[in-house]
Amino acid sequence: MAKPKLDENFVADQVKQIIEKLGVSASAEVEKVEGTFFVDIASEDSSLLIGKYGSNIDSLQFILAVRLKTLTDDDKFELFVDVDGWRKQKEEKLKKLALAVAEEVAASGKPEPLYNLKPSERRVIHTILTDHDKVTTISEGEGEDRHIIIRPR
Repeated sequence: MAKPKLDENFVADQVKQIIEKLGVSASAEVEKVEGTFFVDIASEDSSLLIGKYGSNIDSLQFILAVRLKTLTDDDKFELFVDVDGWRKQKEEKLKKLALAVAEEVAASGKPEPLYNLKPSERRVIHTILTDHDKVTTISEGEGEDRHIIIRPR
């Protein structure tokens, strides 16, 4: 049997099936930019789909990725699931935090650690400060103790 083609319509269909099984009313828009699928879900039950500290949205993204890889035998894609702009807002807050701490570090000359961030959140901060002329970032520690340090260049 031929494997289905991995495209926006297939991804949207899989999202719809998962959401229906959860018994949540929602709609999803899927956009593909290069090798990345961006899934924007709109729902009146957004807090349920997002979960505490984003735990449900992370699980939803993981389940969808595994399902897409399994059904299509294609793993050459990235997937970002957002619910009612929650991740975008979170990313904006992280950007503001990163830039504010970078300014402090640049002014004081003292490194500043940031704890309790998920790997994806650390990645956002690394990315934002990559081209910063006064500070650099490094991750240290293992597992739950892993954290990011913003230090002067």
